[in-house]
Amino acid sequence: MAMASNRISVPYRRMKIVARKLANQWEARAFDQKAPASPIRFGPTSDDAILAVKSDLDRDALKERSERREDGFPTVELVKKAFARIRPSDGQLAMLAAHLNAPGYVLTATELASAAGKNGYEYANLQYGRLARDLAEELEFTPSESYSASGQPIWTYTLATGVSDDGPVEPSDEYVEWRWKLRPQLVDALTDLGIR
Repeated sequence: MAMASNRISVPYRRMKIVARKLANQWEARAFDQKAPASPIRFGPTSDDAILAVKSDLDRDALKERSERREDGFPTVELVKKAFARIRPSDGQLAMLAAHLNAPGYVLTATELASAAGKNGYEYANLQYGRLARDLAEELEFTPSESYSASGQPIWTYTLATGVSDDGPVEPSDEYVEWRWKLRPQLVDALTDLGIR
């Protein structure tokens, strides 16, 4: 007969809920990396304690979503917290700093790649896109803009919006040297984080 475990770990909302058995009940708490991310909840079973923590996390997520902008983009504070968790690479940080310091916060992918010491827009498309996707996943945000043919999100829209001399640009299947304007929340978050 297998012994029941006195400690259970469950992934939930990019966090980990840890439950442990006490004398006559279970306690559970969520952790974001190693930092506590919820109050301790108790229950007669591990499932009850874990469910109580999940309810807390769901309630917090619902509250946070109600505070988002019309387009669903998160607040500056949430963006700052997410950046602390995703830890951008040196190249990604160089691109963010260049974008933040660009006139009107506008750069092309080629200019972003150059800021990281690379040639060609492909590097920025890959690395900036990867950073944007990591941030989007951390924020539980999916950009509404997508390629018309594939239907896949253009993850860079998490960091910036496409602009032209005539205003916003709609995505298309034809390659154009995009001009990306850093989102206002990113400008404020990166400034507060000391990215320069």
